[in-house]
Amino acid sequence: MNTIHESGIREYLRGLLPNARIRLGLLSNPLAKTNWQSVGHGKLAALLPERDACRETPSLGTLVPALEDLLFRHGVNVLVVNGGDGTIHHTLNAAIDVVDRASTQVGERVSLPLFLFVNGGGMNMLARVFGTRGHPVRTLRRFLAKTRGARVGTLHKRAVPLLAVDTPEDEPRYGYIFGSELVFNALTMYERFGQGYPGLARFLYEVGAGWMFRTELWHRYGHLLDAPETPLAFHDSAGRVDHFPRYTSVVATTVPLQLVKGLVAPVRHTASPGGMSVVAVLPVDKGEVIQKIPSLMLGADSEGLVYRSDVKAIDLHGAFTLDGERYVRREAALVATAEGAGNAGSGVGDALTAIKHAPLTVRGTERVVWGVSL
Repeated sequence: MNTIHESGIREYLRGLLPNARIRLGLLSNPLAKTNWQSVGHGKLAALLPERDACRETPSLGTLVPALEDLLFRHGVNVLVVNGGDGTIHHTLNAAIDVVDRASTQVGERVSLPLFLFVNGGGMNMLARVFGTRGHPVRTLRRFLAKTRGARVGTLHKRAVPLLAVDTPEDEPRYGYIFGSELVFNALTMYERFGQGYPGLARFLYEVGAGWMFRTELWHRYGHLLDAPETPLAFHDSAGRVDHFPRYTSVVATTVPLQLVKGLVAPVRHTASPGGMSVVAVLPVDKGEVIQKIPSLMLGADSEGLVYRSDVKAIDLHGAFTLDGERYVRREAALVATAEGAGNAGSGVGDALTAIKHAPLTVRGTERVVWGVSL
């Protein structure tokens, strides 16, 4: 941020005013599925009024400098994000870092830009939320046709609140769909069958068939569906806490979970800022869990399935997923944090054990992402 002049931040802030003209920028993940197959970045860049306001980000380390350049040197106020849920996840976290540091530099709140999410990946839940599910080129052409001569304040937009995952050893990480350790393991298996909705359907079929017929696949990977031995807790807006000593999996989301629009949708609404929707599977027997998959995917009531809205926080343990990205507790970070705790007077070994057994906290936040809705 030291290379960013305050004048660039001030110009960016003026570009967020309702009467400002739209300044479109493009950020693409060249490795995202649809983008890779159709060489989408070049086709999208050719449609932009300002061809210089386009960046490809093939690695995480390229995100922050690309965003600083687009926002504070080019004055981009509507950012086209070309990728899937993973691309969006990392872009949002990098953008939050960029605007938070800019806020510190100028001494006032610097907001995120507006986003136009285009479906350049295999799965993209936000594209469904904002009505931008089609091919990225068609989506951008539709946006340009609808907004010719428009100003920022006239854009049709909607808000998606973010949740945050807090761990003792790391900074908060923001997202819109959280999954517990079993979801982490399931995504590992799911990738064997191809990504996107066909891969998900095949994965669910193979899980059911594997359990029923005890296939070789089940014998090799069935342990990944073991229930955790640790508890789960929900915190609601009234300060009440519900404790569950055992469970199999939990998903928290601020957006609708529509796997097949109108048919397979366990969560059908967007959460309010500060809250989230939660779906938990309490039975720990794998056969019982598998038998509940149809009810779970449809959001239907069934014993052992818990649906809650306006949950403020959940506490749990283990690896997790956020917007489809998988996260484990980083050993190096745990050791560094434990050493800091050890220096405070306790033993490093005891501190490391305590941190490893400390729960994750998933909480609703007041942070809101504004996206263009088509």
